[in-house]
Amino acid sequence: MSDQDQRKDFNDIAGDDLDELYLYEAYREGVHRLHSSEYLFDFQTGKYHAFSVARTTPGFWAADGKIVDAVPVFLSKFDKEDPYRALVQKHLDEEWLKESLADGHLEEFDYCRKIDGVDRWFRMALTAVCMQPGEEVRFVVVATTDITELISEHEKMREELTITNARLKREMSILRAFKNIYFISFSIDINSELAHVIEAPEDYKDFAEKVNGDLRQTIQMMSQNLVAPEYAETFIKFLEPRDIDKRLPNSNLLSCDFFTKTGMWCRCHLIVVSKDRNNKIELAICAVQNITEEKEKEIRLKQALAEASEKK
Repeated sequence: MSDQDQRKDFNDIAGDDLDELYLYEAYREGVHRLHSSEYLFDFQTGKYHAFSVARTTPGFWAADGKIVDAVPVFLSKFDKEDPYRALVQKHLDEEWLKESLADGHLEEFDYCRKIDGVDRWFRMALTAVCMQPGEEVRFVVVATTDITELISEHEKMREELTITNARLKREMSILRAFKNIYFISFSIDINSELAHVIEAPEDYKDFAEKVNGDLRQTIQMMSQNLVAPEYAETFIKFLEPRDIDKRLPNSNLLSCDFFTKTGMWCRCHLIVVSKDRNNKIELAICAVQNITEEKEKEIRLKQALAEASEKK
């Protein structure tokens, strides 16, 4: 038959058949890429057929052969005390496969095997090909996939998660301590002049939400409601964001003491959190703490020193 006649016969094949052939070949190509090796066990004949053989298996899983010959050789690649040996042996037992896969489900498990002195991880998948419902299992598909890189990535992710959790615990501990020290605190975005409340009395939080975090309105509200009038101007100038770089050229902390309308002494801190690539401050924290006890001790000490000086 000439090449032209062959092409004619091929073109005469029904379109549906061509589509099915194309889909089958595409499916097989995809499965080959997914799995390291694929085998079909035929328990009626006691033989297996290999659709693909992994580079790690030549020499004891040939392209075709007897199941009873291949499985013992495969198991011999594991140390006798290796727990994965028993796991693999159980899953490749003929009676276990027939009984466990009779309902047609997919069975999967992971195992580790040394290859050239290096631990390699694999996932073995087994499923029965039931030709007719209710029939005894005759065909079983066995496919293995090398998942060493996946396991390594999981281990790396677990390590990173452990480190992250430890860091978060430390940060939460610091945050709890921060909240215990400062009864009002909020972050300040210097460029947008927006304030985000970290800790504050409810009425301060409510106000900050109403003004959408506008820093200047927040400062104005605090100076009017919290700060004693004689300290209001100083307080407002202290939180002015536009000249913060000039006031903090070589430091990450600036403080200002003030008296409140309720009779407390407070200390307001400006703490630099981050700077941009031009070394300009872009994020800071304003934190206010009650230092009344400290100030009262300081005042008493000054009075005592003054009295002692007068007696001399």
